[in-house]
Amino acid sequence: MAEIAPFRGLRYNPEKVQDVARVVIPPYDVISPAEQDSYYRACPYNIIRLELGRSEAGDNELNNAHTRAASYLRKWKEERILVRDELPSIYYYEQDYSCESGRRETRRGFICAMRLEDFASGSVRPHERTFQAVKDERLRLMLACHANLSPVFALYSDVTLAVDSTLKEGREPAPVMSFTDNKGLTHRLWRVANPEALHAAGELMRDRPIFIADGHHRYETALNYRNHQRKIFPAAGSRAPFEYIMMYLSNLNQGGLTILPTHRMLKNLDSWDPVSFLDRARSLFDIREFKGSEVKQDRWRFELESGGRLGETVVGFFSNTSESFYLLTAKREAVSLLLAEEGVPGELRGLDVVVLDRVILRRLLGLSEEYLASEHNIHFKHEFGEAVTGVQSGRYDAGFLINPTRIEQVQEVATAGLIMPHKSTYFYPKVGSGLVIRCLSTDEEANWQGGGS
Repeated sequence: MAEIAPFRGLRYNPEKVQDVARVVIPPYDVISPAEQDSYYRACPYNIIRLELGRSEAGDNELNNAHTRAASYLRKWKEERILVRDELPSIYYYEQDYSCESGRRETRRGFICAMRLEDFASGSVRPHERTFQAVKDERLRLMLACHANLSPVFALYSDVTLAVDSTLKEGREPAPVMSFTDNKGLTHRLWRVANPEALHAAGELMRDRPIFIADGHHRYETALNYRNHQRKIFPAAGSRAPFEYIMMYLSNLNQGGLTILPTHRMLKNLDSWDPVSFLDRARSLFDIREFKGSEVKQDRWRFELESGGRLGETVVGFFSNTSESFYLLTAKREAVSLLLAEEGVPGELRGLDVVVLDRVILRRLLGLSEEYLASEHNIHFKHEFGEAVTGVQSGRYDAGFLINPTRIEQVQEVATAGLIMPHKSTYFYPKVGSGLVIRCLSTDEEANWQGGGS
């Protein structure tokens, strides 16, 4: 079951940090090295120093990015750069953003503490695979800072919108944070400290399944941290702070939820032959050619997106050795049979990303796990124009463009207890890191019925 609770958030002090746009960042896993440098330059209190600190020459067990993060966190609290809210709260959060089409959308949700559940319970459902090295690194950071520095992004279903309405009505009149970041996203954060609203929201959320959208590594890291702390503090009890995680929850039945496509851009294909690849693909795909020009490119994109709206599995392909664009539409029966023979469950066979990964990249191109796991060989792009330009400039040998995974597909896969390939979904916009931090002090226990840590 989903057990949510308020907590006393640690937030930037507006008397010390007037412009929070200079200190809030996207999640660590979408930040490039160049962006990391820019966030370091933006402000000495930017949360990049906690979430994704720089490695330095001479780093060792006692002095490294994680220990420095803990030192910054301690110092910023002492200097009241970060101050803790007096009342336990749930934080109601709105984001305004523009889609690629230019349409403006608003996504609503809330940040709370939520009891950690093992995946076996079925209450919290992942949909993407994780990597041990990432979880190990995140655990070292968590053990150094003893805090949830950023929330996991998850979804729940509420057709009546009752949870959102309850928290929206119970929030304080004025937001504690309102700003527009350097990517044009507008963020607004309110506290909900009203006990009646908190209790009502908690009851409404109880027994709802939770679907992790973004932050699988952070969630599994929190489970590992919980298990570690249980051994150290065996008498802490079920309401110990480490039994909970900071979670951003958004209703999948609302408008404003956007999943961007994740296109695959390939390098280092060496002496591969695009013509031979297309010949091999004809037994499994209907192939259409769009000979180069901006008009044809636009038509190619239109047909790709139209196929997705019709429920077809369609993959766009082009290479830097040809002026033509190609559209590969899966022959449903043939592709499904092939995937079934490979042991792919039925819930996954209709996913564009699975067909691209298992049929095109692995079978038809013969790319190995090692090749596909290397950032030197495969990059992921979300914007159509950037993907096309990357191939046309010669930066990539080939590009495979797909339609975004639909929200109902995420729900179906997670409900079935299955896992999608890496980089199957990209929920947009990301939830900001630095809006609020949740401390995991072991010397206090929360009163989760109306109080909080």
